[in-house]
Amino acid sequence: MAAIEFSVREILSRVRQAVPDASENYVISLINQALVDMGRYSIKTEYGKADLVNGQLWYGLDDDRGITINKVFRVSILNSNSEYIKIPRLLNQEIKITDTE
Repeated sequence: MAAIEFSVREILSRVRQAVPDASENYVISLINQALVDMGRYSIKTEYGKADLVNGQLWYGLDDDRGITINKVFRVSILNSNSEYIKIPRLLNQEIKITDTE
């Protein structure tokens, strides 16, 4: 998965659209502080399983383990042939509804 990348100039331009008088040094200081803050959080990868229910479209991710989920990278379903089928990600929160529902 590719990350969205911005140069300092692009970030400066976007900040100045909202705050026209923001100095370049101030924006760079904010970027540096954000990078420091991001480094404070550890990245943890968790794996989980859920039993599928016929006709159920949505499944909760909360399993009472005190883990906050902020991004789901991949979802696969084990079919009756013991093969994992990868479920594609939806972009822009577009929920695809088919005529079979």
